[in-house]
Amino acid sequence: MFRSVFKTGIRSDYNVLENATFHSEPWLVYPAKHRTNGKLASVFIFDKTKFESGVQRMIGGSSYSNGSKSPRLIINECYDLVRKEIGQLAKLKHPQLLTVLEVLEETKTKFLFATEPVTNNLVSLSDKHMDVLTIQKGLLQLSKGIQFLHNFCNIVHMNLQPSSIFINNLGDWKLGGFTFIQNLNEISFLDRENFYIMNNSSLVPFANLNVNYTAPELILDSNSKLDMANDIWSLGCLVYYIYNGGESLINCFETNSISDFKHEFHRFEKKFYNHRASELKYVLKNVPETLFPIMVNLLARYPHDRITIDQFIDSDYFNGSLIKAMLFIDEFATKSSEERLVFLKGLLQEDESLLGQFPASFKQGKLLPLLIDLIVNELHILPAKLGTFADKDLELQVNLSLSIIFKIGSELSSLGFQDRIYEVLLVDDKKKKTNLFTKLLNSSVKIRLTIVDNLSTLDTKLNDKQLMELISQSLELFLVNAPSDPSYQQDQIVLQESFLQKLPLFVSKMDFPYIKNTLVPTIAQVFKFTTVLSTKLATITSFEMLVNERIIDKPIVIEQIIPIMANLKSRDKRVVLNVLSFYMKLIESEHISLDLDKLVESILPHCYNLAFGCNDCTRSEFEAFMGSISKIQNTLVERKLTTLPTDSSAAGGNSINQLISQQKISAGNKELSIKGPLSKSIMQPRKISRELNELARPQRSPIASNNRAPVEPIVLQPKRNNNRGTNNKAQPLTFGAISQASNTSNSRVVNQINTPVLQPSSKLPVTGDDEDFEDFQQASGINWDAAKVNNTINSSIPVMKPMSPTPASTPTTNYPPGFNSVLTPMSVSSTPKPSITKSNGVSASELLDLI
Repeated sequence: MFRSVFKTGIRSDYNVLENATFHSEPWLVYPAKHRTNGKLASVFIFDKTKFESGVQRMIGGSSYSNGSKSPRLIINECYDLVRKEIGQLAKLKHPQLLTVLEVLEETKTKFLFATEPVTNNLVSLSDKHMDVLTIQKGLLQLSKGIQFLHNFCNIVHMNLQPSSIFINNLGDWKLGGFTFIQNLNEISFLDRENFYIMNNSSLVPFANLNVNYTAPELILDSNSKLDMANDIWSLGCLVYYIYNGGESLINCFETNSISDFKHEFHRFEKKFYNHRASELKYVLKNVPETLFPIMVNLLARYPHDRITIDQFIDSDYFNGSLIKAMLFIDEFATKSSEERLVFLKGLLQEDESLLGQFPASFKQGKLLPLLIDLIVNELHILPAKLGTFADKDLELQVNLSLSIIFKIGSELSSLGFQDRIYEVLLVDDKKKKTNLFTKLLNSSVKIRLTIVDNLSTLDTKLNDKQLMELISQSLELFLVNAPSDPSYQQDQIVLQESFLQKLPLFVSKMDFPYIKNTLVPTIAQVFKFTTVLSTKLATITSFEMLVNERIIDKPIVIEQIIPIMANLKSRDKRVVLNVLSFYMKLIESEHISLDLDKLVESILPHCYNLAFGCNDCTRSEFEAFMGSISKIQNTLVERKLTTLPTDSSAAGGNSINQLISQQKISAGNKELSIKGPLSKSIMQPRKISRELNELARPQRSPIASNNRAPVEPIVLQPKRNNNRGTNNKAQPLTFGAISQASNTSNSRVVNQINTPVLQPSSKLPVTGDDEDFEDFQQASGINWDAAKVNNTINSSIPVMKPMSPTPASTPTTNYPPGFNSVLTPMSVSSTPKPSITKSNGVSASELLDLI
């Protein structure tokens, strides 16, 4: 949580975290953020209350021996050192010195000041691994700071120790700890020749020099001399400390004890001096052997034997190209435009491995923010709409910077890439109403090409939504934008082809409506209007990819792709070959599944037109075309054959297998059970009128055997009534009569049949033969059980109730009254007729035949 209890000055301008990042005696360093501009900072806080109570405990409260200083005097001396340190630090300005943002602020309980954001000092970083290049770069930066003090300010630092070296959030080493700074311009020559550090001794540790890093002449020699060489010794001790993981070369138990220093230094003196540089491995330990000769000059016993800071910077230790490149980046803002271009080209083109050799902390902490700021600052100058770079060198500088940003971004995590690169450069900030990405896209074709070349990085680092927003905003500029400057036309062609080649990376993440309504029409537009052969081939390849990956469906192919293919004017052999390949993929595709008629009518003729229209091909190439067309044609023939029957009987529908396959199985359909086969009509009973006695029906012969030939059915038709008076002509034969002799005996049967069934007195109305059948359907059935006397039609003679034969084990079927089977023309029943006894002289078989 941030502290918000401060009221004025630093306490009101900054939000400060409650937990300190690290401790640098006597300061606690807290991360902070400016309330207004949001810039990061570090706030150094000195707690007076704790310090004063510590001093009281140190000297035993208010009682102190004669000759010793009072607690208040010690406290005041320490406060003066604090004021001097921060005052000197605020005055001196250099890139390698710790930058003060807010000068010292003093209250009753605290000292505090604000600096650039720092994350560690060498004490807190000593237990962390530092690569060789980071150490080399840090020592160079530290040396640059010392060089500034020595050569330009004539100042001896006097306090070069691990707690005085700070590391900011960019990984730069910054020099601080100006507690004992000595300005030689303010000190007389006599005082410099007889400088004695014990004149400033104190009971408080931070108020004394750390003897582990103090030059021996200032402690051991009687005529000690204050000089720049004092800092060179301290620098040598720092080099040993850094390479050996926090171990001091002169390791005194009490850092302000003169006696401890004398003892430790004599031990070191015996092992180090009067030895060859190659024999110092057991003393210098992890220090690189290339530094041994330099370490001998840094740690020389006497000041006049030591090298200067300029000689140290010019040594072979800093002569590598990599460290010089890092130093160039540190001073990038001071370089000219030509120098920047040469350097950026060198990182990418001339020696690409140079960028990979930079430490990750340097690339991500120093180089990446530097290049992002460069692009952002240049984009802010461009006009809001369709702004382009007027200076081509500046355009190239931005483009090269963007390429390096993508290379560094590929090493970041997805979250880091989105936070540090995407949110800053690749999306318009709607809240702040900034359109940096729009400006970046419109600024140059080369910049758009750089974005397309790094789509693989964007695909891995961005989520689907972010990537699709970027693509949808850029698609038209990538594919169909025509640059006004002719010098950029070739770049636009390369841009189109590069984007189409990268399309398989992310097309599966697109929404189908966007593919149908935007992507495919845009590619089709490029295919239709481009005159560049390589671009046209790339569009055909893209269409083929969309089919293979099942991205598009049948309607898209029919409505958008086939029409533009049909209108293709080019007959270049490479175009013809690619189109034939696309058609083959289209025909083989199962999910597209174009209709056979469409393929035969549109695609197959077009294939022949393309092949025979190509005049720049060789004989072998033309044969290859025809081979592809033959494959297409054979595929279509096979599809057609699969739809045709194998023989003519199957084609006519008379195959038993076809009939069986067409047979429908119906469960419990009463109508189908009653009606029988649908292909044949069922004989329906006719309404019987009283004119039936004049009908002449031939008698049906019984069926002798099922093996006999089928008999033509006899259609029963009524005989017209000719009652035109009595004449001597022969009477018509009655039912069952075969001659005039048997006509008299059969007339009795006819008269009985014509007798009404229900009531003797009832008379049925006389109707014609063509009377509607609805009366019969509405008639109620005869209740045989309820009738005591069964009357025949138009007769009072009772008729015996028909006896039902014992039913066979057949499924029960509901038939019309008086029927026990379905009567169909040409049908021959195999079931024998039941035997029914005669009643009143009427044969049952005769009655059934009549019905």
